[in-house]
Amino acid sequence: MQYRLAIVEDNANARNTLRSHLLPLGIYEVSSFATGNELRAALRKQHFELILMDYHLGQGRTGTEWIIQLRQSGLLKPSTGLIFITSDRLPQTIGRIIDVHPDILIIKPYTIASLTRHLEHYMTYRGFVANVLRLLDKNDLSAALRMMTRLSKDEVPARLKSDVLKLHARLLLEAGDIDNAAKMYDSVLMRSEKVLWAQWGKIKCQHAAGQWPQCRDTLTALLGNELARERAFEWLASMSFEQQAYNQTEQYLDNIKFSELSLPATRMKTIAYQLQDRTLEAIELLQKKRAMHRSAKDRFNEFTFELAEFYLHIAEQSPSSNRQESLTQARRLLGIAGRSQSDPQTTQKRDYLLAFSAVLDNDQDKLSHLLETVLNSAHLERAETPTLVIAAKVHHAAGDQSKARDLMHLAQQKNSNSMNISEQVLNYQAISVSGKKLGLAKDQAMVLNEEGTRLFVDKHYVQAMQRFYDAFDLSDHTAAFGLNLLHCMIESGSPQYRQYSIRQLLDTIPHLPMSDSNRARLTQLTTTVNHHASVLLPPEASDETTPETSMKDDQRVSQDASAN
Repeated sequence: MQYRLAIVEDNANARNTLRSHLLPLGIYEVSSFATGNELRAALRKQHFELILMDYHLGQGRTGTEWIIQLRQSGLLKPSTGLIFITSDRLPQTIGRIIDVHPDILIIKPYTIASLTRHLEHYMTYRGFVANVLRLLDKNDLSAALRMMTRLSKDEVPARLKSDVLKLHARLLLEAGDIDNAAKMYDSVLMRSEKVLWAQWGKIKCQHAAGQWPQCRDTLTALLGNELARERAFEWLASMSFEQQAYNQTEQYLDNIKFSELSLPATRMKTIAYQLQDRTLEAIELLQKKRAMHRSAKDRFNEFTFELAEFYLHIAEQSPSSNRQESLTQARRLLGIAGRSQSDPQTTQKRDYLLAFSAVLDNDQDKLSHLLETVLNSAHLERAETPTLVIAAKVHHAAGDQSKARDLMHLAQQKNSNSMNISEQVLNYQAISVSGKKLGLAKDQAMVLNEEGTRLFVDKHYVQAMQRFYDAFDLSDHTAAFGLNLLHCMIESGSPQYRQYSIRQLLDTIPHLPMSDSNRARLTQLTTTVNHHASVLLPPEASDETTPETSMKDDQRVSQDASAN
């Protein structure tokens, strides 16, 4: 069987050398690309089983940034193998490569023998899990996980055990089986506490389970690890941002060198500035990041778009009579960033931002023109979450409430699958704020509550808690959503989920408007909590992990969110 392999390397000699090494192996159909843009264009037409990526690709995006972008846009299949090659031995660089979960990392200089050995190992592993990968490409996670479980029960070759366990734990995490995923990561860390992918897996499990004190402790322990330090600070900043501790968010991000701030981390810092009434500092930060990348077109355009969006955000927060300067700046920047764009998603993003500027300017003729000539046939399945939120605002302003509602729901779904914690937190804030402003929050909350109810009935408590938590956040005056979150926390034995503890919910919910049936339900739940107080009401100062328990009763999760 022939496997399609893509080499992405900006140095022509290195690219040709790699190609000359690979072709004699006889199993690869090799394509070569000098830039990430070339790879992206090719991926729109064909799939590659394996990508061999250099980290430093000239002055544009790094190899890791391209992989993240391609995954988010849906151009990389789950089965695509990833090999990174770099001569950069800096801990920050190695850490960033590890963060995108490559199958192989090769440090230059390498020999033909070592390259061949790495490839043989990957192809042996790929053959062992081929059916799992095939199911993932079909977007059938449940079937892939069942197949993975069967494979893991068989005799796994000793040299493949680590690779197979890593994939199995990742699938469990994606499927919401947090307990079993955490057990797998812990089993690796018991043998060696320095395995970085297992440490990050454990952190993701703690975060997904809403165990924020434990998650914060684990992240803090990583601050001394040069390979993980920057990412740990960004995670800590993201958690502080979600708790609206914006000064602390800024302090965590100050520990990352200015030149090393990622785009999501930069965006978070600017919003933290703005929410502390320091808008000029936010603009200055974006201008400096933009100027720093003036010679790198892709990065320059990314920060130009970011600055344009920030000006639109300022205009949105300002009275209609005081928007012109911000709108003028935004349109100028969109003209610069959108010039000579060949990428359909980038063009789509520019057009929706221009349409939103027309909304803010009350220019219905311009809005109608853009919707008719540019955006009416736009496909948004591959759009980034922020673009979906902007698109929802545009279509809402144009009177298409149904499309706005659908786009906000799509934004929620996409964001829940985001691999970047900073982006996920920022996007969630945008979805929440925009939903409330557009009058869609209650509808969004109802959908989330219904999803949570189905998950609760199937005893997928962690996933259900996420839906109930988000529903209650979107409509925090609706007692039924808070009661559902409380009930789910009790059933899963979780004294805390993200910002809420059971103690806080018991203090908050009684003050909300409530029907007699929900008032009776609260009384029943309170009795259950008091009966299991040693587990569900630990001392407030304690950050220790609480053992899980399960309390069964005849209570029912409320689907009637209108019965306050």
